[in-house]
Amino acid sequence: MKRNTAWAFAGNTTYAACQWVVFVLLVKALGAPEAGAFAYATAVTGPIFVLTNVRLRNLLATGVETAGGFADYLTARLLTTILAVLISLGAGGLMPLGPGSFAIMALMAFGRACDAFSDICHGLFQRDLDMRSAAIGLSVNGLASVAFVSSVLVVSRSLAAATAAYAGGSLVALAAWDLPRTLRRRRTDVSSSRGNGLLSRSIGPAVRLVITALPLGVSSAVGSVQANIPRYAIRFYLGAASLAQFAAISYIPMVGHLLVNATSQAALPILARDVRTSDRQYRNRLIALVCGTVTAGAAALFAAFQYGGVALSLIYGSEYAAYSSALFWLSAATIVTFASVFLGTGTTARKRFKSQLAISVVSLAVVGACATPFVREFGLIGAAWALFAGATVEFAAYACLTVRDLKTPAIVIPAVAPNPVAGGLVP
Repeated sequence: MKRNTAWAFAGNTTYAACQWVVFVLLVKALGAPEAGAFAYATAVTGPIFVLTNVRLRNLLATGVETAGGFADYLTARLLTTILAVLISLGAGGLMPLGPGSFAIMALMAFGRACDAFSDICHGLFQRDLDMRSAAIGLSVNGLASVAFVSSVLVVSRSLAAATAAYAGGSLVALAAWDLPRTLRRRRTDVSSSRGNGLLSRSIGPAVRLVITALPLGVSSAVGSVQANIPRYAIRFYLGAASLAQFAAISYIPMVGHLLVNATSQAALPILARDVRTSDRQYRNRLIALVCGTVTAGAAALFAAFQYGGVALSLIYGSEYAAYSSALFWLSAATIVTFASVFLGTGTTARKRFKSQLAISVVSLAVVGACATPFVREFGLIGAAWALFAGATVEFAAYACLTVRDLKTPAIVIPAVAPNPVAGGLVP
């Protein structure tokens, strides 16, 4: 588990760092308005693909069986990806926000489609406890995108060309690493022997997979939309340049997200075991995770208050130092979200899935109600305040749910042993 956690953290960190480098290259070479158009395309296509992906990877990684094996999963991903591309193109056609905006949206959708197929391949790796292969795929994706975008920007100042280069990194990772490795894996995959081809002969099992995973997809989409609502408001009320500035500031707290997500993924199976075996151990471990997050977050918030302007100036230029207050409130919202992540992990360990969806919907409503008036009145700081308000409500809801759950001890059963095949827990 430790080795796979390390690989997952390394791969996600490399990929996220490369995404940030790509954005910095666009800001430096093309300017804030063009970079803002790129950020808007990512903000529109992101929730669409998150919803249509429906976390099929989670079902595959946890060993949910189908008659056709991996072929059914790949067929389901093909169906959902076609739907995501069509919706993205429709959004690009209905919301033309400047010359070439539809082309930018189409290219971004193509890159996202490649990422969607890589994601289901990574689910197969994850099921086989091989996060190394997934990490390498993410790293190839990110590094190829940086190399292609930087090369294109040397010879052309076209945002469309840069977006095509960015999508090219996703295509290379899929074609050169993820798909070939998946095909080799399927030759020795027992479940894949049930199907004779790469795709299943009938779409029935694939459709059933999508329906099973749909609640997970809705929950993910709610979170993605919540994070992007302030960006939509900034784009419509303040313009593409302001959106680029906000996106640039938002990349700084992302390092913490990577560490927290990796830790929560590692903690989930342990907390689930504690729920079954020791309510006291579950309580102590969850409290330690939340308290550790709050302590580290307080130090990070102090650093943002003292040195935020200096950091922004060094990274993006002196003109960004004026947005240190926005960085402070974004950091505050991020830290509150981190605490909610661990409380949500504990809730997942107790199998309280519907409660989590309800909390996400309420938090989304708060951000949606605050974003437009706050952005119109206070600019980028208002956008950060909207996210902070949603994060605070989410944390309060999770805290109340957790306190209530802790008052009702879980039913303790004998310890379980790890399943070496599925990577899960079995009696």
